[in-house]
Amino acid sequence: MPKKVDLVERRNQIAEATWQVILKKGIDKASIQNIAAEAKMSVGLIQHNFSSKDELIHYAMKLVLDRMEERAKDRSNAFAGTKEEALRSLMKFLIPISHEEVMEARVWIAFLGNSFSDPKLLELRQKMDSYSRKMMTIIVKLMEELGYLHKKNDQDLEIEILYAFIDGVVIHALQSPERYSDEKLDQLIEYYLKGRKEKKTDG
Repeated sequence: MPKKVDLVERRNQIAEATWQVILKKGIDKASIQNIAAEAKMSVGLIQHNFSSKDELIHYAMKLVLDRMEERAKDRSNAFAGTKEEALRSLMKFLIPISHEEVMEARVWIAFLGNSFSDPKLLELRQKMDSYSRKMMTIIVKLMEELGYLHKKNDQDLEIEILYAFIDGVVIHALQSPERYSDEKLDQLIEYYLKGRKEKKTDG
């Protein structure tokens, strides 16, 4: 008997094939036909699982977000260390390092352009921004607690400074992943923390 495939598993397989088409050919080439060829499925099977290309694109983008959040939860639950280690671990987590993380981040960036004209994709982009800001807030509070920042500092401004630093590293790491080893990321994070601490001393 043929193996029975779970509906969610099948939809995820199609979404992952969509990612591959986007990475190889660009989001404009993410047609049902190209996705079916990448997934080694019939066009009819794709259409049976998704009523339209828009529905498929929305699902594929949401899957990226879900995977990122799931990974964050798993790492958070598994972490056991000092607050200093937690601070660095949280900062490093926001930067894609593994092949899977880099792939998902590149796909997410490809989706961003479409999110400015698609309300459903915009909603997902705003959800990601909200999640990222929540992480930045946790990091900034840890920095305050550990003495890297004055508690009297403008916390919103510190969040924006951190967000800009992380986003900058992410963009460069996606462009040239070979330049961003674990050691290089550790150096950048230490340099950032040292700079904020020196800024506190100057203030």
